Amino acid sequence: MLLLQKTAASQMSLIRTFIFFCTLFVFKFSFAQQADRKYFFKEVGWTLIIPAEFKIADSTEDAAVGERGKKAIEETNDIKIDISQTKTLITVTKNTYNYFNCTITPFDPKTDGNYEATSQIVKDMLYKIDSISTQEKIDGLGFDKFRLTISLNDKILFNMFLLSKYYRGYDFGISYLYMDDKTKEQIESMLRNSRFTK
Repeated sequence: MLLLQKTAASQMSLIRTFIFFCTLFVFKFSFAQQADRKYFFKEVGWTLIIPAEFKIADSTEDAAVGERGKKAIEETNDIKIDISQTKTLITVTKNTYNYFNCTITPFDPKTDGNYEATSQIVKDMLYKIDSISTQEKIDGLGFDKFRLTISLNDKILFNMFLLSKYYRGYDFGISYLYMDDKTKEQIESMLRNSRFTK
């Protein structure tokens, strides 16, 4: 069993990474069809335009997905997790299994410890899966980017990307999963074209 730091920050980072990964194939969202939508998230000063093909997740079901993921992590790792401070900024899907999610969790290095060290704990757990870690710039801000590739019998089932950054007092996380190259390009274009107020 991997020993985790007992800080709230390490638990929150672990949660942010795995909650949605563990539950990607069991969620059922309620959707409302709309045109391209522009969102501004004041906590991190971020403007994002969501393409029309993506559907916004119903907040009630999104919360239920988070609870299922929390339970799965707790049972698998024999730990207790508090996700009460993690806030989902937005969750969207396209054709059920293409998925994009952004969360923030308050993070104070004075009480939660070093952000990079906490983030490394999550990476160490994920290195057991086929993965690549790089850096990604979004409107000039550097994010740690982590790619997971899940395969079965040498066939790639899906790719998932996890981006994270300590920003404005938050552990700011972005995750997305895609099943086809067109959706990958849509999501990555959405990120490239997003803007931060600085």
